[in-house]
Amino acid sequence: MTQITTPSPVSPAPGPQDAHGKAWVWPAIVIALLSLQIVICLVAYLVATGDPSQVVISNYHTKALEWDKYMAEQRAGDALGWQAELDVALEADMFGDRTVRLSMKDAGGEPLTGASIRVRAFHYARADQAVESELKEAAPGEYLAALNMRKAGRWELSFVVSRGEDTAPFTIRQQVGADNWSPR
Repeated sequence: MTQITTPSPVSPAPGPQDAHGKAWVWPAIVIALLSLQIVICLVAYLVATGDPSQVVISNYHTKALEWDKYMAEQRAGDALGWQAELDVALEADMFGDRTVRLSMKDAGGEPLTGASIRVRAFHYARADQAVESELKEAAPGEYLAALNMRKAGRWELSFVVSRGEDTAPFTIRQQVGADNWSPR
């Protein structure tokens, strides 16, 4: 009895194309992971530097070295006995400007006239967007300026008042606008 066998299908021998067909997978994974790392670093950089409420104080080192001089100016200004009362308009106009009125009195309670007053103001949530101006005397002891203070909220206004040889720097932190909420 003869047995008939059918030839089994023979798979072709692996060619050079099949042996290296998946060689690109590992380099592609490495490149993808490196690219993902670059994207993550770029996003972290943009988040870290894009926050307008954070600001680097310019010339911080110089200011730190001149701390004693700054404190001497503060003490000299306090010794003058000048008194300041700040009033900021409740509403901003259509351009975002608010009228800032500073009433100044000398140590005797009389209006402080003929002073030169500079102000630098910023909203606490946008410390990198400071506005600066010079206040003009509108009446004896009354100084006015229009500052771009569109945002309601907590503002810091730093003044330098000079009259003759006397200079008094001071800072006022004030709630501005219709938003009267402030954290305790």
